[in-house]
Amino acid sequence: MQRIIQLLKQYQKKIVGIIILLSLGISYYLLTQFTSFRIPCPFQTITGFACPGCGVSHFCIRLFHLDIIGAAKENFALAILLPLGGILFLIRQIWHPHWLAKNGTVEKVLLILAIIFLLLFGILRNLPGMEWMLPSYRQG
Repeated sequence: MQRIIQLLKQYQKKIVGIIILLSLGISYYLLTQFTSFRIPCPFQTITGFACPGCGVSHFCIRLFHLDIIGAAKENFALAILLPLGGILFLIRQIWHPHWLAKNGTVEKVLLILAIIFLLLFGILRNLPGMEWMLPSYRQG
């Protein structure tokens, strides 16, 4: 219990930021459910292609409805990276391995790999025959 209290004090500003972000997300969710308002993707609007982030709102909405498979279909990359990031965060917080030190080499390599993965995902999802990678609002 003491460890939890220590973590809460240590991450107080981040927790407040997360609460604000969640509040904004829930507000946006309610707005989209009861009105026709949507924030369009600037990349998609300009190019006509889906960016790696297209489908994140639908991903979050499906998670809110506890539809994990549907969420994964909206943005497959996020469905992979989010749990991996969470696992790495927990490993760092619980075991404090030296190889996963903050701003260390492994963390930088993982970040570069995540960026490469997102870029490849963004390219692949727009290729013919890969429509299954597009968010539901862009399919057929």
